[in-house]
Order: sequence, then structure tokens, then C-alpha cells
Amino acid sequence: MIRTIAVLVILAALPQEKPPKSYRLPSTDLKQRVIWGSTLEVPDGPSLAFGGQDQKGEDGNPHTRIKVDGEWVSIYEELRAANPLERLYGECRAAASQLKSFTTRRWSLFLEGRSLPNPLNFDALRADLVAVKAGDYEKDQARRAAEKVGEDAAADLLGAEPPPRALSPIVYDATTKFFVTFGGDHLDFLMNDTWVFDPAKKKWFQRHPKEAPPPRANHVLTVADGKVTLTGGYTYTSSTDYVGGQYRDHNDGAWVYDIATNTWTGGKGVAADLRVYRTGRLHPDYYRDIPLPDPAAFAEKLKSLPSNTWVNTRPPKLPGLNRDWGTAVLDPDRNLILRWSGGHSAHGGSDVLQYHMNTNCWELTMPVEFPLGQLYSNTEYPDGWNFNNRPWVTGHTYQSYGYDPNLKKMLFTGRRDHCYVYDPAFGDWTGRFAKPKGMVYGDCYYTLTITSTPKGLVCWTQEGKLFRYVDSEWRELTLKGPKLPGSVVDNSTVVYDSKRDRLLFARKQYGDKTEYDGVLQVVDLKTGEVSALAPEGKEKAVGVSYLCQLRYDSTNDLVLGGCTLPPDGDGFRRTPAYDCAGNRWVSLKIGGDDPSGKKGRNVSLGLMYDAARKLFWAVDTNSNVYVLRLDVATADLKPL
Repeated sequence: MIRTIAVLVILAALPQEKPPKSYRLPSTDLKQRVIWGSTLEVPDGPSLAFGGQDQKGEDGNPHTRIKVDGEWVSIYEELRAANPLERLYGECRAAASQLKSFTTRRWSLFLEGRSLPNPLNFDALRADLVAVKAGDYEKDQARRAAEKVGEDAAADLLGAEPPPRALSPIVYDATTKFFVTFGGDHLDFLMNDTWVFDPAKKKWFQRHPKEAPPPRANHVLTVADGKVTLTGGYTYTSSTDYVGGQYRDHNDGAWVYDIATNTWTGGKGVAADLRVYRTGRLHPDYYRDIPLPDPAAFAEKLKSLPSNTWVNTRPPKLPGLNRDWGTAVLDPDRNLILRWSGGHSAHGGSDVLQYHMNTNCWELTMPVEFPLGQLYSNTEYPDGWNFNNRPWVTGHTYQSYGYDPNLKKMLFTGRRDHCYVYDPAFGDWTGRFAKPKGMVYGDCYYTLTITSTPKGLVCWTQEGKLFRYVDSEWRELTLKGPKLPGSVVDNSTVVYDSKRDRLLFARKQYGDKTEYDGVLQVVDLKTGEVSALAPEGKEKAVGVSYLCQLRYDSTNDLVLGGCTLPPDGDGFRRTPAYDCAGNRWVSLKIGGDDPSGKKGRNVSLGLMYDAARKLFWAVDTNSNVYVLRLDVATADLKPL
């Protein structure tokens, strides 16, 4: 024992190697159409461009390009036409989509306390892959794909070009006359695959060395005499710290790839063709590591809630990072809360959080992906599709998304040109379409404000126009009477009054120094008439500190404020509300774990009314979930 202690003391006295430093990547010039890609032009020789995100492309992928008459031209369709595995590539893509859909459905049912048998069988597809009669390279790729059917990686083996990637350099070797690329960032995972492009044949070949450097991106490649040297590159940190560094350098020395022998030498090699994902709260598996939920127990908890008291439900696993400057919306058809929020100095991924209201469980349906150096920026997030055909979050999402009761999907309008569609049943983004002219303007996510009605979502613009989503498109509503004021960043909301089939609008001018006048604008949805209400106590509504989260309670016929008033004589912060029948501003005594915070204003609050359960739900910046059973008769209702 004495000797062991002595050894420990000696070791402790030795200088310790510092852990690698985490950092944030520098931002990218988003004025470029293609970002994060690589290009290489050989003087008096061939040229190649590959990788990156095409912000204007229909699939977000710039694909393989070569220089023709001084312009970069895509040869992707030419490569596809020459690919004998193209049909199987499409079938493997479809199989991966089917498995993803099943997995989402299975976990959704698990989180409801139920199970689902697996009906999928890919044996016929595997047999087709094994039976491929093309060349030796194609046979080998198909055989490898047969072992991965149901994974995205299966289709990646069969495509006419490598899967998309970011920050993956290209080199050209004059000895073999091949271009070589290695690894890169898929934005949700890192790769360590090796590919060569033969410009004479216009064909990509994937190499499968026995070992390779660990997955990475943003590394440096140099080449001479048939040997490629790799240095540097980053891996993920999976940090959920506020504005934390998401990347860390490998610092594992130099690696050398011999093109002719297909071998990597250098440090401690790993298996080739790996994927490294973020872990912990940034990966779906974190939320799946829980016991079977008990919906009956949670239903009993909701049934026994005390009246007029916010209660933190304390889900077993909380997501990260923080999800600021947005809202949350109900999917009543699936008993879900959908949370698509972040941007600025908060979470900047493409994932939509799903909270299961029957079992108090969060679900993350996809590994988190980040937009590299644009993370934590205010408004500088990439446009268009990313590699997984998902939109990036905007600087903030505010109230620019909502759940459409007819489509039974969530629509996001915050992007300038397109409206994006999220399907909770699939657990992913599934499409996009062009927005009408009146909803297209710069930084529209600041002011496009959505509310749900039985006939479809309604969107309010900064110009005071209204659009309703009907028959798969946004149609402008015809308004009559006085001009409807426009929505205002941070300071407006619209709610649907189901008892009177009308919309109520609350707004004030931008800035904390401006005051709310207590007036409500009204649009009668039967006639399109615009009018204004001057409620009793409107001059006292100056105390309503946050207009973005007002929600209509159809049971009590009032609009509850997602904020609290300045402290009264007893130091208590009462909650403001609008009494629809009495056309007056009132306040209520609501206690408990107030989600609006100690100062009464939480700009990251998502407030919802659940008509089926007659409950209010709220989600805060850190994905805490709160629930409220409002009993107006015992809430000490008073005129404001």
C-alpha cells in the first residue's frame, strides 16, 4: 500500500497534458450560393468541385462539378445516367425512410406505454443487391450495401457520387491522375470514408482500406508521388454549454494514404467508413434510455393538479441546448407539444423536439446537426435545404410556425421564400413550397405570426395582411373596414376566439420603452370585418409585459397572458388576462412554479391551451414543462 501511494504522489507531481481546447468555428460568407464546399483547379489539367450546401438548390446539394468554359457545371445527371446501381440506390433510400418512419412510430408508442412489432422485411432488396451483375467495383459496393439495408449508409454505397459533406478538402495526384477526398462533416455526423475521382472516366470510386484515421472535418490534405498526407481536423464535443465550443482538434499527427496500395499509415487507425455522432442530449438514444412510461400514472397526476398553480412536470430527460426566442405548439391529434426554437445565442439545429403529453417524456427524433460557424449568430443562418433536406433554424423562430389541424403537420414560415413542412408522425421535415408574395420579405421570421383555426392556420404579416392555409397553399383573406395594423417583432400576437369565430390581435411598438395601450384589434372570420376593442381597464394593460404569449382558453372564455404583472402590495405577481365576454382586462392569482420567471417576462416561453384536458401547458428555454389547471371561480379574478 505504501509503494502504491508513493507512485501516485510521483504521478501527481508530473506535469499533466492539457485537454484539447474546445472552440467555435468561424462564420461563413452566406452571400455565396455554395458554402462549406471544396474546389480544385489543376493548371493545364482537370478540375473538380464537391461538397458543401447549395443554398438555392432543390436538394441543397451542389453535387459533382467540373469547370467548363470558365464556369462550374454540375455533371451529376451524367454520373447518375452512367451508374448501374442507380435503381438500387433509390430503393435503399426508400428502405431507410421506411425504417426511420417505423422507428419514430415505435418510439412514439413506447413513450405512450405501448409496443409495436416490426413489419418491415428487406430480404428481397438484400437478394437483389447480392445478385448484382455489374462490374467488380459495383458488385463489391452492392454486397456491402446488402449488409446495411435500412440504414442511410446502404444507399451511400450505391450512389453516383459520395454522400454530401462539408469542409472536406480535395487533392489531385499527378502520378495516378486521381482526385482524392477523405471524410468531412455531414453536419449531424463526421465521416472517415476515402473516395477517388477519375476525371478521365468521370467516375467516383469508394476505397475501403482496412484502417483509416478517425472521422473528422476541416483537415488539410497534401499530395506528392501517389501519397496523400493528412493533418489536423476536428471532432465534436457534444457540448450543451451556453454558446459553448462544439468542436475540438484531433492533434494526432500526420497520416499518409498510399493511393496505389489503398492503405493509411500514421497514428492509431480505426475501421474505415465510420460515422461519429454527437452524444448525450444531442442524440436520440439519450431520451430512449428510460423505463417504460406509465400513461395511467401521469394521467392521474394531471387529474390531481391543484387549481391555479403552475406545476413543473419534471420530465425524466431534458433536452439541451437552451431553446430561446420562440414558442411551442400543440399537436392535439398525437398529444404532442412541438418545440422548434433557438437561433441567436441558443440552439441552432434543425431538429424539432416532441414532448409526449400522455407520459411526460421528451423525444428527439433525429441526431442534432449544426450549421458550423453560423451557430449562435443572430440572423446569419444558411438558407435552403441542408444535407438531410431540413431547414436551418432562423435567428429566432418567434411565432412563425404552427400546427395545421387539417394537414395535421407543422408549417414553418420564417424562411424568406419557402414554407417548410414538418410531419410529427414521421419525426422529420418532409417538404417545402413557395410562399405568396405578401409573406415574402427580409427577416420575416421576426414578424410572421401564426395561430391555428379549425379551417386552417392563419398568418399575420408586418403589413397587416392575413393569409390562411387552405388546400395546400396560403391564400390571402379579404379584409373590410379599417386597415389592420401589422405584427411587430417581440411585441404582438394573434389568437383565435373559437366562441365568436374571430381573431384577436394585441400589439405595441417595438422596444421595451414603449407601452401597450390595451387595445385589441378584431377580425370577424365570417365577414372579414376589421374593428377595434377598447376593453375596460385598457389603460392598466401597460403592465402586460410580454404580448407574444397570449392564449385563448375556450373553457373559461378568456385570453391568458404568458407573463405576470408588476408585484402588488404583498409582493405577488398576478397574471393578466382578457375577459372576452366582459370586454375587460382582469388579473388572476396564479402561483406555483411560474414559467414566466421572477421578472414576469420570459421571451423564450411557449404557452399553449389544451382544450381536451382543459389545461394550460408551458415550455421554457431549458425545456422544462409546466402545466396549469385554471379555475377562474377560485382565482381571485379582479379588474386590472
